[in-house]
Amino acid sequence: MKKTTRDRKSYLLHGDCGVHNFIFNDGELFGVIDPIPVIGDPIYDLIYAFCSSPDDLTKETIDSAVSQLMIKKEKNIPFLYEEVIIGLYLRLGTCIKHHPHDFEEYLKAWYYWKDLIMNVEL
Repeated sequence: MKKTTRDRKSYLLHGDCGVHNFIFNDGELFGVIDPIPVIGDPIYDLIYAFCSSPDDLTKETIDSAVSQLMIKKEKNIPFLYEEVIIGLYLRLGTCIKHHPHDFEEYLKAWYYWKDLIMNVEL
């Protein structure tokens, strides 16, 4: 049975977890600023952060990050990857307006994830 958003518990989230809102001190995460509070699944903030920079939008990166989430109960890879491609789609739209120089990298990531999803058993 496929999980839906109704099957998940909601949490208060940061809502704008882009890397531009991360504060580092001596290479360590020191804080996250500029929240836009929303209610939802913690995976939202993680995917938002993941998609906020075109630097490393690979399967291995998101898999590693998800493995660190303490709230997760089970690893639902197809669901995760579907959420990533939605995050990328939203980021492509934002990118055109705010970071047009990154668009080509995001478009490469879009095709990478589209191909990946087509080859994952859903």
